[in-house]
Parts: sequence; structure tokens; C-alpha cells
Amino acid sequence: MGMKQGWLTWLLLAGLVVVFTAVRVLDGIAWLHLPLIILGSGAVVAATVWRFAIWRGAEGDRRSVEAVFAFGYAGCALALAGYVPGTEGGMELLGIEFEEIRTEIRFRRFFLVACPMLLAGSLLPVLGAQWALARGGSAGAAQVDAMRVRETVTNGLSLAMGGSALVFVGYITSALNQTADFSYFKTATPGESVQEIVRNMDGTLETALFFPEVNAVKDEVRNYLDELARATGKVTIAEYDRYSNPDAAEDFNARNDGELFLRLNGRTESVGFLLDLDEARGRLRILDSHVQQALLQLNRSRRFVYMTKGHGEFNDPLSADEPEPDQPPSLRDWRPGMESEVDQGPPPRALREMLGILNYEVRDIGIGEGLGDRIPDDAAMVMILGPQSAFLDAEMNAVREYLDRGGALLLAMESRSDFQIDELRDYLGVDYSPPMVIDDQRFMPGTPPTVADRRFIVTNRFSTHPSVTTVGRAGGDIVMIGSGSFTIPDTVPGRRTSLVVNSLPSSYSDLNGDFRFDDETEVKESYGLVAAVEWTGDGGVEQPAADDAEDPEGGAETEQEEVSAASRAGLRALVFGDAEVFTDLVLVSIRANQFVVADGIRWLGGEEEFAGEVVSEEDVPIMHTQAENVTWFYAIIFGAPALVLAVGVATLYGRRRSPAAVEGDAE
Repeated sequence: MGMKQGWLTWLLLAGLVVVFTAVRVLDGIAWLHLPLIILGSGAVVAATVWRFAIWRGAEGDRRSVEAVFAFGYAGCALALAGYVPGTEGGMELLGIEFEEIRTEIRFRRFFLVACPMLLAGSLLPVLGAQWALARGGSAGAAQVDAMRVRETVTNGLSLAMGGSALVFVGYITSALNQTADFSYFKTATPGESVQEIVRNMDGTLETALFFPEVNAVKDEVRNYLDELARATGKVTIAEYDRYSNPDAAEDFNARNDGELFLRLNGRTESVGFLLDLDEARGRLRILDSHVQQALLQLNRSRRFVYMTKGHGEFNDPLSADEPEPDQPPSLRDWRPGMESEVDQGPPPRALREMLGILNYEVRDIGIGEGLGDRIPDDAAMVMILGPQSAFLDAEMNAVREYLDRGGALLLAMESRSDFQIDELRDYLGVDYSPPMVIDDQRFMPGTPPTVADRRFIVTNRFSTHPSVTTVGRAGGDIVMIGSGSFTIPDTVPGRRTSLVVNSLPSSYSDLNGDFRFDDETEVKESYGLVAAVEWTGDGGVEQPAADDAEDPEGGAETEQEEVSAASRAGLRALVFGDAEVFTDLVLVSIRANQFVVADGIRWLGGEEEFAGEVVSEEDVPIMHTQAENVTWFYAIIFGAPALVLAVGVATLYGRRRSPAAVEGDAE
């Protein structure tokens, strides 16, 4: 059929490709650059002229089809010619000059944007029409071919116009530089912890807002304070303008607008905000945590938490490796630039931030900071997080001496560790079993899933102990990773030891380390994962034997020393069978684990009455493994276009009627 001049379309397309290659790829090769542009442009012009000649000689339905090709070819040639004024070489060739650079940029930008739109609006209908003719073209079917071409050309033109509209939208948004935030936003409400802190205050909490008279951020903060006042009955609220109330501004030392002041018994803390609601959203989402931190600072002075180091702990990972003989000790310490799981900073970063919110300051202590001598008297608690190697005798003696003074200890074990918990057995009263507790029914699968994922066990079995108050009320599962297990062998007068977190009955201790249940040697039952120890001061207990000491004559003498339980009154300890619950990735992504750690710290610090949920409306970051990122990447790059193509093909062929239906209409 005369309309099927497919080689002309291929000639047009080849010419466009040659020009594009010469301009974008071979621009630096002068002897090849210009000849290819001339050759490609010549092919486009020749195909256009030829097509117009065919159009002029066509008649009827054939002429309407040829008009699509002729004017489509012309549009491609015009787009190619319009590209010339948009280039520096083209402007020099045409002799166009501008006095202002801005005017020149606008001139060139018009052609560089308009020409691709014109090219898309011309080439896509041509390719669609050529494809439509290739699907038909039987003798005497010119009318059918014309209808098919018109429908396909309309679809191609719509697609080109849609792409052009997106270009316009992108240009307008970049030029106006405006953004729209459709994310979820809600100011946090007073949580249980903040309410309990206010209820237990010795006095009334005075609050003062220094904002402009009309301000959306002030309204959000005021709503939070109103709800806190209704829940506790111990909050007064005042609003001030710095300029209208200079005396109040001087009293609270308010130097900027957008400040909330909290005052109790003459002590004052402040929380600052930006005045624009969009800019203050992030802080308003976590307002409850900021208020909690300020209230804790009002109630008591800042306390100190000492984290041991030098034994491969999570806060000192470099010490797990044996240093080179000539390596200075300072190179083994954490230094800026080393990454934790979430962000750069001394690990574990999330735990340090949590301690800061609870009004604790973290200090690392090793043999060089006095761990082998004496733990400082200002230590509110000591944390030993996942030690990989055993403590020196002097270090362990310092820990025992600290516990004898009624100190607080948080000890997190690792199943493959040389640290000996038996050296503290007389203080903790628990036996530790290193084999990992795993679960082949309730666990978090990885990507890709493996049998080793069974060590990521989940549990919701909590006691009524104050160290797990919030998670017990809120419900939900916590995750323990490769945790060992604890048992309580006996009861010592003056000491209360309880298992506060237990595994599900479907779990078992993996004695042979194959991540599979062996019914001959392994037992499925509930295992103790976290133990809490508290000394009450009733009864007595023998202190473990002291180290051998040489007398002046060179002999060795060992003596047992009776220590009353009253001297350890106030001693509190939490022992975790899994240290990985304190890693950044777990604490950031699993809310129930946050409750367990936060309440445990409060209980160790004697502040269990402040236990409760801290309300946060902050978006929790979605964590993906590398394999998940690869999957999402290819799904977006190839999956989304394939889905659109599949829908289009299904729609196109679905509109075609079956031969039986066509015959039925004919009859």
C-alpha cells in the first residue's frame, strides 16, 4: 500500500540520532562534529521534502494519513532548526547579540525548552502512526487504517503534551522556589512521664510564654500546657510580650521571642521555638521530650553515668581488636569521623541521647581514668555494655567496691564473651547461660531470610517490676538479638532478684549453635532474658574472698570479711542477656525497646515514679537493608514503567472486539 513508506520514518529517526550524537557526544571532535550535523540535518530535510511530495499526490483517506506524516516530519525539522539559536555557536552564526546576559539567557532558554517539546509533539505521533500502519495495511482498508492512525496519533500527542506540561510545572516550581508540606503534623501531648514528674513536684510549676500576641506556634504550645495543667492541677500559665512586659522579660531573662520558661522553687529552665509554624513543626512533634528534659533538670541536678571501656564494649569498639605493638593507645579511642549505626558520634549515640534527655551526663571510664582504682563518688550508675574481654582484677574490685557503696549497675552480656559474670554472682544472684535463646516461630526475618534470623526473637512477656512499667502498659513486642539466659538459683536475705523480661514458650536455648531445635538435648520453654536485682538492707551476706596480699615476710594471707547487707542498701542492678538492644539501630527503630531501656534507667536512678511514655509525633525513619534498597531501586526503575506499559497494552487490546462479536454485528 502506498502509505507504508516506513523507510522514510527510519531515515528521519536516523538523522535525528546522528545530529544528537554529533552535538552531545562528539562535540570535542571538530573534524567529525560539523559533518555529522550536516549529514543528519540533510537526512531530516530530505525525508520531510519526500513526505510532502507523497502527501500532495495522495487522495481520500490516504491523504489524511499522509498529512500526519508530512506535518510530523516538518515539526521535527523545525525543532532541529530551532535548536540553533539556543546554542552559542548558533547565535554567532546568526549574528545575534545581547547587551545584558540575563536577556541572552532567557532567549536561549526559550529555544532550548520549546524545541524538545516540539520534537516530542511531532515525533511521537509519527512513530505511533507508523506502528498503526504496520499493524494493518491490507488492500482496500484505507478507511480502517486512517481511523487507526488518527486514534494512535491522538494518544501519542497526548503523551507528548503531558510530558511538556510536566516540564512547565518543573520550571515554574523551580522559578518560584515554593514548597508544599503535606506530611502528617501534630503537636505532641503531655505523656505519662511528664505528668508524673509534675505530680511529684514539691510545689507548683510556673510556665511563661514569650511570644508575639498572635502566633500559631504559641497556640500549639499553649494547648500542650493547658492539657498538662488539666491533667495535674499543678501548673500555672502566663503569656507575655517582651516589649509590653519588660519587667517579666527581665525576671525570666527572656532575650528572644519564641521561648517557653519553666520555673520551680526559684529554678528556671527554658525551651526555645522558631516563630514560623512550618519551621517549628519538628520541635513541636517532640515537645513532650523537651519538656521532660527541662523538668528533670528542675527537679534535680545533673547526674553522671560512667560507661566502662577498654574491653571491647559497644561504646569502645576499637578496644576489641588487639593493638599493634607500636600503636599509640590514643588511636584505640573513638575519634570524630567514626560511624555508629545511625550517625557519626561516639557510640552508642541513641543511648547517649536518651541519657541526656533523662538529665544524665555520660563519661567513659577505663583503666586510665581510674577504673582500676575507684569508681568516682558522683557516679549515679555504671554501665558495662557488651564487654568482649575479662576485666582486670583491679577493675573488678573497683566495681565490687562501688556496689558495696550501694551503687547502680547496668550490665549487658554478649554470648560470645570472655567476661565472667560469676565474679559478681554474690551481688547479682543470677546464673548466666551463654548459649543464645532463639525462636523458630516468633522472630524477625531478615532480607534475604536465613535460618540465623531466628536469633532475632520477639517477646511480650514482662513482669510487674517498675523497670518494665511502660512497655507492660503500652503492650507490643521487644526484640532481643542472640540473648543469653538467666536463672535465679537461690534467695539471699536482703536481696530481691526477679526476671523482668522472659522469652515466649516457643523459644529454646541453642546449645549446639545450629539455629535448629534438637528435641533430644534442647527444651522449648520460657527463658529469663533480663534480671533486676535490688538490695533492701535486711539480713547479711558474706563478701567474696579478697585477693591474696603478701605480708612483710613475703607470705600470702587470705581473709573472709563479713559485710552487712545494710551497707549495700540501695544497690540496684539490671542485667541484660543481650547487649545489642543498646545499639543505635534497635533503639531508634523499635519503640518498645526504647520503653524498656528508658524505664530501666529510671529505676536504676531511683526515679521509677517518673516512668511512663514520652509522647512523640515524630516520623520514625524507615530502615532498609542494602538488599531492600537494591530491590526498591530496580522496582522503581523497571517495575513502575513496566506496570504502566502493561496497563496500556491491556487497555488497548481490551478495546478490540472479538471476531465472533464482529460477525454477530454483521449478521
